[in-house]
Order: sequence, then structure tokens, then C-alpha cells
Amino acid sequence: MIFYIKNLLAQCNEAFTFCVIFPLILLLGMYLTITLRCVQISKLKMSFCWLLKKEAKSQGNISHYQAMASVLAGNFGTGNISGMAVALSTGGPGALVWMWIMAFLGASIQYASCILGVKYRIKNEEGEYVGGPMYYIQYGLRYKKIARLFAFFTVLGALAVGNFAQVNSVILPLQKLGFPPFICGIVIAVFVALVLIGGMQRVAQLASFIVPIKAVLYLGTAIVILAMHADKIIPSLHLMFDAALHPYSTMGGIAGFTVSKAITVGFERGLFATDAGTGIVPILQSSARTSNPVIDGVVTLVAPFLVMLVCTTTGLVLLVTGVWQQADLQSTNMVTQAFQQGLGHSFGAYVVVIALILFAFTTILAWACCAEKAIRFLYGSFPSHYFKYVYIFLIPLGSILHVDLIWQLADISISCMLITNLIGIAGLSGQVIRDTKEYFLSQKGVVSLNSIS
Repeated sequence: MIFYIKNLLAQCNEAFTFCVIFPLILLLGMYLTITLRCVQISKLKMSFCWLLKKEAKSQGNISHYQAMASVLAGNFGTGNISGMAVALSTGGPGALVWMWIMAFLGASIQYASCILGVKYRIKNEEGEYVGGPMYYIQYGLRYKKIARLFAFFTVLGALAVGNFAQVNSVILPLQKLGFPPFICGIVIAVFVALVLIGGMQRVAQLASFIVPIKAVLYLGTAIVILAMHADKIIPSLHLMFDAALHPYSTMGGIAGFTVSKAITVGFERGLFATDAGTGIVPILQSSARTSNPVIDGVVTLVAPFLVMLVCTTTGLVLLVTGVWQQADLQSTNMVTQAFQQGLGHSFGAYVVVIALILFAFTTILAWACCAEKAIRFLYGSFPSHYFKYVYIFLIPLGSILHVDLIWQLADISISCMLITNLIGIAGLSGQVIRDTKEYFLSQKGVVSLNSIS
């Protein structure tokens, strides 16, 4: 029965992604990229510069760095690791190329959503700034039902993506090392509880400390492996691009990969890894201290770039080691094997396990904050306070659910969030374009006046 349910979910999700999500992101992403003059590239340097900048006359609860650390806590999840294994095993090497395309177009969508998230944010009764798609859809477009629908999908996404998928990806290698899955789930729940009960500011503080450590640890090891297999990098890149458009000729028709499959898997994994367009980034960014919403849009351009850097190195490690072709490996176990084989030492597997634990831990916290704000939007502060405990209580469940079922549920919830969020972004895109032009024109005026004085 479970087998048929998984297959049905997989087929429905694949068709929905290829026929609905792919054209929507392609059209809206290209429109915003052109009208905003390729903001995801032209303002990327500025994004890094503004990350640590303190603004005068700013309003908010946390710094830009803490807000971005919270965003990366959600983005730097197990999707950057186990998600790449899923992408290669189900969509082939070509899926990685389509993932880049999705991330590039999605970055412009994320830029727009963050501007709107801050522009329409409000201060709640506890003095905290809250925003995100549910606020700009309700107060900007006046679509109350769609706003509530997005909030509902956010709660589902938090449980499937931010909870079950993260826990399950960590449990797989720990189980292989001999640790009992359910006990590991309980331990993770305890540590999450210690931080989550402290609220958004405690999560942001922890994320700002852990995110750089986990990124350097994992990315540094991956780069070492790629340096050791430097002669295979160019052939692997060639395989990726060739497989993106000619999968059967590249793979010899054995693997059964098609262009549509590569596109579908690439976009699904790109969405899962970057969260670009799904709406959680503007929810987290809305708490930042800022003087202008455009600044927040620019600052968040860092996230897709860094996430894709991690995803690309993970994918290349899987390709250069040849582990992606081992049918008996799935999800996280494939990555641990690739790192161990790539380094020629078991240390590589332990690096992946440690990185996974850190990645999953911060992602669980980030999604919990998003879900809590969604619950608050739907039902008020009282139910949102108790949702924390429900969220923590359900963490061990992710350790016993089947990996394929979890990923299908995660992809479906992400797709539902994306569709409802795109309605808001498309409807308010004119405001984003106008605000962006006005802000940068005013900045040119300030520079001109300063040069005269």
C-alpha cells in the first residue's frame, strides 16, 4: 500500500513540477531578471558588502547578519547534501544544471519577495516585527483567503521539509554507525527544545555562530576532495551539461533519464535547497533592522549564491568519485560514501555526519520559527506558543518514516508554498520594480551631492 502511495505521489508531483512550477518560475524569473537588470548578479557584490553594515534610523529586532544567518540556517539544510544524492540518482547529472537555472531565476523572485516581506511587515503585540508572503498577500493584494492558505502550507512545509526530511537525513548515516534511530530522534528533539523555546532571537544568535562553522567544515572538505580528483572535474562538468539536454546519448539510454526528468528533479532540488520563491526567506528576513526594504532584498542575494556553491561541490564530489552510480546507496549514505572514498579515509564520512547534524539542527530551528509565525497569523499568539511543543514532539517521527515518502511530502508542500507565494509576487511585482528604481536613483543622488560637497 505504501509503495503505491509513494509512486502516486511521485508521479503527481513530477507532472505538477514540469507542467506548472517550471513554466511559472521560468516566466516570472525571466521577467524580474530583465526588468530588474539582472539584480542577482549586478548587486551580488553589494549584497556581501551590506551584510555586516549597520544602518542609521533602522527598525527591527535582529541585525542583517543575524537575519541572513537565520535564512542560511534554513537554506543550509540536508537538502544541500542528501538532496544532491537524490537529484543524481533520480534525475541524472543533467539535473544539477537545471538546478543552477532554477536558483538563478529563483534569486530574482526571492529578491522581490524579501522587499515585499519587509514593506508589508507589522509589529505584533510583543514588539516583534513579523512579515512574509501571508502579510503582503493579505495587505498588499487584499487576498485574505490565499494569505491564509499560504500560512497553512507553511505549517505543512515546516513539518515535512523542516522537520521530517532533516531528521531522516541525519538518522540514515547514524543508523549505519549503529545508533538506534528513534533514540537519535529523541536526542535531536531535546537539543531543539533547548533553543527553540527561547524564541527567534535565540535562534538567530545560535545560527550566526553555527552557520559559518558548518559551511567551512563541509565546504572545505569537499574542496580538498575535488583538488585530489582535479583531473575528473572537467569531464564531470561536461557530463552534466551534456546530460541536461541529451541524457540518452550521454548515459547510453541505460539509466532511463529524460530531459523532462532532469528539469523536474533539478527544479525540485533547487527549490528544496535554496527555498527561493517558497516564502520562508522573507518570513525570516522581516525581523531584520533596516531603513529600506530594498536593502533587505539586496542582502538576501547572498543566500542562493552560497547555497548553490555548497550544492555544486556536493554534486561534483559525487560525480568525480563515481559513487552516484552505485544503486545500493541512497540519500545521505551516498554522500558519506563519496566523501570517505574521495579522501581515502573514514574521516570523510564523519565530516559528512557532523555537517549533517549541524545542517539539520539549524534548519529545524529556522523552519520552526516560520511555522510559529504562520500559526500566529492564522490563530493568534496563544496557539502559536503551544505549536513549538507539538513541533518538538513530532521530531522523532522523522526517524522512522520511509525516506522516499518523506521526500515526496516535502516536495509537495514546497510546491504548494511556491504557487501561493508566486501569486503575491506576480501581483505586486510592479511595486518591487518601482521601489528598486527609486531607491538606487536616490542613492546616485546622494553620491552626487557628497562628491560636490
